[in-house]
Amino acid sequence: MFRVYVFLILIFTGFFSFSQGNKNLYKQYRTGPDPDSFYHLWNYSFYGRVNWINSDQDYTKPSIGKGIGFAIQKLNSKTFGWSTGIEFNQIRYQYDGLLNNSSDNTNWLSFPLTIRLYPSRKLFFEIGFKYHYFLTAKNSITNNPITGTLKYPNESFGNTFGTLITIQYQVWKRLNIGLQYQYMKSNKINTVSIQPSVFDGLSLKLGTFIKNPLKRPESN
Repeated sequence: MFRVYVFLILIFTGFFSFSQGNKNLYKQYRTGPDPDSFYHLWNYSFYGRVNWINSDQDYTKPSIGKGIGFAIQKLNSKTFGWSTGIEFNQIRYQYDGLLNNSSDNTNWLSFPLTIRLYPSRKLFFEIGFKYHYFLTAKNSITNNPITGTLKYPNESFGNTFGTLITIQYQVWKRLNIGLQYQYMKSNKINTVSIQPSVFDGLSLKLGTFIKNPLKRPESN
């Protein structure tokens, strides 16, 4: 895991090295992006996501989960910016051959902090970190006549910290679609139960910007 963090720090450093504003590049080299290019300094987006995330244990297999989120984007130039926000994420997985092949349904509140690199106005790459605050977890084996599910005690899971990489493309006006890989690991490792504490997998994102990135703002 330490090597993953070192790799991400190196990428962050590289992005800063090549993230000069369009006008500065033009002044230095008289080449490159249009010095009068436009972009929205601030933008906001809502999105839904479908999660296909599994634990690192060989006795689990992933199931489809869902999520929603809100993101705030700040651009330093047409090609480089930052993003943060808040997400609700559901991660579901099934025990393969254990606990009567039951499944867990875990819910998290996530807080990403990323940098975004725009090679074109419609496409961006995103890399960064995400903190996951544990909310609830239930198992599908029915043993409670009131709730119909088995709710795990809070000590069965813990808050997690992880990394993410995203590629996202604007398909029409404000509408965009993306694919995200994320890795999450809890500081709290279960030693007496089979509930996992490390997860990774893919998410399909479908969202919309509040401001149209292809439309020139009234003022820069």
